Amino acid sequence: MPSTRADTGRGRLLPVLSLGVMTLLAGQLVISPALPAIIEEFDIAPTAAGAGLTLMWSCGALAMYPGGRSSDILSRKTVLVASIAVLVVGFLVVASAPTVPVFFAGLAVVGCGVGLYEPTNMALVFESFADRRGRALGVVAASYSLGSALAGGLAGLALALASWRVAFLPVTGGLAVVGGLLHRWHGESYVLSPVALDARRTVRRLFSSPQLRRVLGLFCLYMFVWQAAVSFLPTYLRVGKGYGPVPATGAFVTIFLIGLAISPRVGELGDRFGHRRIGGIAPVIGATGLSLFVLAGHPIAVGAGIVLFAVGLMSFWPVMNAYLMARLASDSLGGDYGLSRAVFFGVGSLGPLYTGFVAEYANYRAAYAGLIGCFLASAVLVRRIG
Repeated sequence: MPSTRADTGRGRLLPVLSLGVMTLLAGQLVISPALPAIIEEFDIAPTAAGAGLTLMWSCGALAMYPGGRSSDILSRKTVLVASIAVLVVGFLVVASAPTVPVFFAGLAVVGCGVGLYEPTNMALVFESFADRRGRALGVVAASYSLGSALAGGLAGLALALASWRVAFLPVTGGLAVVGGLLHRWHGESYVLSPVALDARRTVRRLFSSPQLRRVLGLFCLYMFVWQAAVSFLPTYLRVGKGYGPVPATGAFVTIFLIGLAISPRVGELGDRFGHRRIGGIAPVIGATGLSLFVLAGHPIAVGAGIVLFAVGLMSFWPVMNAYLMARLASDSLGGDYGLSRAVFFGVGSLGPLYTGFVAEYANYRAAYAGLIGCFLASAVLVRRIG
């Protein structure tokens, strides 16, 4: 591995990596606020729509270990630039899909690109900011939030002006810019060679430790809630609570604007007071907010529930990612974190399918009420890993 990885001009590296995160997540999540229009155009049921989202997230989960492991053996730059090329192809297929199977195929390609990019990106950030990991990961988490908020704006603008398909054009352009900047600014060389995945040894490292098993269980619960709740939030507000498209999309965007505002600060608090201690507060706040959101009828109470839910959901990731990555082997960080991410993204990918299924055969309220239990179980696990 090149010795210059940790000093490749991190002052400009972090903004470029964060821009990549923001852009790819905007492309992934623009589907959620556009989901009613997609369901109508393709004439599919909510369960089928949830299955398409599950396909995208599960393909991402499957690609995360190969992506992280390849970046350990080749170079971070090689995998990052390759993943961006895969993402551009996937989003172009989604935007131009004439049928449901082609649309689903594009979602699968997008998922693979995300799986290659995310663990490599996180490993590079973790290595480059050893003195301020919580804050650096908080900046990345804020980029996730900004991309998610941008997704709501892109969907609203595209639906107002033309079609949901138009929303993917700025996404592909933004990713092309990120790929060009990484090619020019990142000091590593491109490395091409066969990669031995050696998954058995990585699995042994991760699952032989009771503490790491509990941490992975915690991440699985949190990712399941994230995927299940966020993917259908605008649809629940419109179909289940009777709000119009503007407030429904606005609520979706608000969740990620809150994440954008609090993530770096939460990361700093984790660096100062302990990542697990700060992360342990998050599921309690999330459970309180989701309970209020599900039970309330008045718009002010619903809005307060969404705010608390967003704080509980978004404050978890910067501190607990730092907690997890600090406990992984430094010489196999990309692969170990990639497999960890594959596990909790794989479980989380079932979230949209769960919500779509329960909503179709019961209602959205029942689906979201079930997620409160996941928050409460998360609060118990945070205490046990200590």
